[in-house]
Amino acid sequence: MKKILIVEDDQAISQSLAIRLKNAGYEVNVAPDALSGLEFAMRKPPDLILLDISLPAGNGFGVAERLQSLLSTATPFIFLTASQKPGLRQKAKKLGAAAFFQKPYDGSELLETIRLVLAGERLDEECQVYAI
Repeated sequence: MKKILIVEDDQAISQSLAIRLKNAGYEVNVAPDALSGLEFAMRKPPDLILLDISLPAGNGFGVAERLQSLLSTATPFIFLTASQKPGLRQKAKKLGAAAFFQKPYDGSELLETIRLVLAGERLDEECQVYAI
């Protein structure tokens, strides 16, 4: 069973994602802030990380950078954000993100993207997925 870590401070979003992912057959863990996300990923490395960009105790970009340097295996991550700041998608791509979703996003599209990323598939930008 593939393990997914959700790092999201909005409890309603994280609970909704967790339920959807568990129903799809994934093992899911949730961290409410950047620090606990880092700690959890180090203790129990996931197969994929869903990262909000704006987080208490740090931000998703910082979490991704730290985990890339600390984890022994490359772990794909998908950014989720409500922010409309310009350049976020480009920064995510530069960090090697598997995908970037703007909130509100289509839950079915996110679930399909997660499935494809975990299967090692490579999609084009129209599907919001970048090469891993």
